[in-house]
Amino acid sequence: MDDLNIILPVFNEVDSIELVLKEWKKELDTVGISYHFVICEDGSTDGTKELLNKIQKKYKLVLSQKAERRGYGGAVIDGIKTANSTYILCIDSDGQCDPKDFHAFWKQKAKADILIGWRTNRADALQRKIFSGAFKQSFKFLFPTEIHDPSAPFVLFKKKKISKYIPYLKFMKEGFWWGFIGMAVKKGLSLFELPMNHRQRLMGDTQVYHLKKIPSIAVRNQIGLLRLKFAK
Repeated sequence: MDDLNIILPVFNEVDSIELVLKEWKKELDTVGISYHFVICEDGSTDGTKELLNKIQKKYKLVLSQKAERRGYGGAVIDGIKTANSTYILCIDSDGQCDPKDFHAFWKQKAKADILIGWRTNRADALQRKIFSGAFKQSFKFLFPTEIHDPSAPFVLFKKKKISKYIPYLKFMKEGFWWGFIGMAVKKGLSLFELPMNHRQRLMGDTQVYHLKKIPSIAVRNQIGLLRLKFAK
């Protein structure tokens, strides 16, 4: 087994994905651990799939590719199942997660069952920050926690600690990390939060959180939280 697998859900990121991998590889190679990237490519149509096949050996990629969309949450779940490592780090593939934050997380890995980032200066569009702020009130009512940023996509945990709870991760389609932290609260897993540097996307706009999609996303996520809350 590797010490670490890094899961990246990828959809239409042909212009940025190699830059992200190159930056992370450079940082991880200084730590002295065995690792692979688990790339959960999700039916891209812009050449991402072909590029990943081309650079697979160069960046130590384990490819989990699908012809049809499985969604962000489905991609991450498949990545957790695919991972062959003691620890798993989940990050986004758009360059917003800074690899220089990894050292602090790795040093503190025994601090709790789950380590999650805190975007103290979140570099997202205003409408997305407003949506998250409003949704957090509902989330904390259902799943009380002191975590400031339950949807941050920088999460480190032991695979064996989470694998048995995978059935509880299916309820949130776009808001996967809300559901993940909700599951942790529901199951009494310990959480530790670390500040992270949240950056602008390297290329293009988000593929999910366009303004016109936010109302339907909000409804689906609220229903998902309720289903998780009362899941047996």
